[in-house]
Amino acid sequence: MPGYGTEEAGRLLRAASVAAQGQDWDLARDLYAYLRQIGIDDYRLIANQAEACWFADQPKQAHRLYSEAAGLAPADPLPWRGLGNALRDLNRFAEARDAYQRSLDLAQDPLTAWNASQVLIGLEAYPQAFRLAEARFDHPGFSAYRPLGPRLELGVGSARRLVLWSEQGFGDSLQYLRWCVPLASERKQRLVLELEPASLSLFRLGLSWLPSRPRVRCKRPRPTPLARGEQPCSLMSLPHHFGAAPLGSVFEPTERAGHWSGYLRHPSWPLAVPARKPRVGLVWAAGRKLDDPFTAREYRKRSLPPDALGQLILGLRSQAAELVALQIGPDHALAQPWRECFEASIPQPADFAENARWIRQLDLLISVDTASVHLAGALGHPCWTLLPYSADPRWLRDRSDSPWYPSLRLFRQPESGQWQPVIEQILEFFTPWWHSVSG
Repeated sequence: MPGYGTEEAGRLLRAASVAAQGQDWDLARDLYAYLRQIGIDDYRLIANQAEACWFADQPKQAHRLYSEAAGLAPADPLPWRGLGNALRDLNRFAEARDAYQRSLDLAQDPLTAWNASQVLIGLEAYPQAFRLAEARFDHPGFSAYRPLGPRLELGVGSARRLVLWSEQGFGDSLQYLRWCVPLASERKQRLVLELEPASLSLFRLGLSWLPSRPRVRCKRPRPTPLARGEQPCSLMSLPHHFGAAPLGSVFEPTERAGHWSGYLRHPSWPLAVPARKPRVGLVWAAGRKLDDPFTAREYRKRSLPPDALGQLILGLRSQAAELVALQIGPDHALAQPWRECFEASIPQPADFAENARWIRQLDLLISVDTASVHLAGALGHPCWTLLPYSADPRWLRDRSDSPWYPSLRLFRQPESGQWQPVIEQILEFFTPWWHSVSG
């Protein structure tokens, strides 16, 4: 940044940049604050300090600083986008939408449009949200698995085969899979799904009940050429092309004897018969993707720390629950101090089909916000979901249920970083719940 003048200021700026690159957000925040204290006056310093607070999951501080930066430079779109991010994390979705719109009015930016689309989902403005989300394809850092095709030909009479490729994470694929159900029902559309290896068996088995069973094939480092008559589309773009039909009309689940129908079904995943003791599966950590600052932030924000995990394990065991460890990956070892509390543990590694089979043998899954939640929801299986205070907008606000998955119950942090009240609420609800389902 020009105009700092002193050698000391330049050294501090470089140190703050190094701290940010190393994701040491507390240090970066303090260095930017110190630069302001010694008289370096630039709104970009304030915005950088705000960004460090946001990545450190301190949305209140980020909101205050972004507001200050936007007030000093109202013609710069970046502080407005940052302000939208902070407001989203404070669950002030309408204000976040307005801040994003202010940023977009100043500069049409694909990342800002994507962020705005997510809070619109939180506001249940689905047609506008899904339309705006298509801007992600214009971001220079976004790499589509296949080039965008022409306008989709959907429905009865279409001669084209729709090739749907997965995008974002496993949870997103499971969530948006519901739009395949009306396409494949009554042989309305021929479908091909291109997916990561870990989800191939799950989708092959779980969608085999549909009248027009989709073909499932593995994504490759370099996509194979499309055959004649095939047209590509991202799985996450289906709701946009569908005209963003209301969620219930895309896939309408039914309830029977306290259990919900899911859009993933297979005879090899039978529902467990309730036993004398409740059989409960636990997942305590979100996807461990630490290289990217945003996904690293989500991992830290969503995952249970050891003290909260121990509180949950011991509390459930005190209520006679038989615990099953369903955590996949290196975070499985986090439960080592309480290994004697678990009756069983899913083999490592396990693909999603194996995970589905284990989930269906449980009376209840208790999980942080990760792909296991979407898998349980797609199966129609009971799942209690632990959400951070700044939960993904798809979970809406101030609700314990989800329009996406009726088998889910949501438990939310009252403040950022506070897991103890969430665990206490789960333990309070657990025994009455078990009495209600076991008769």
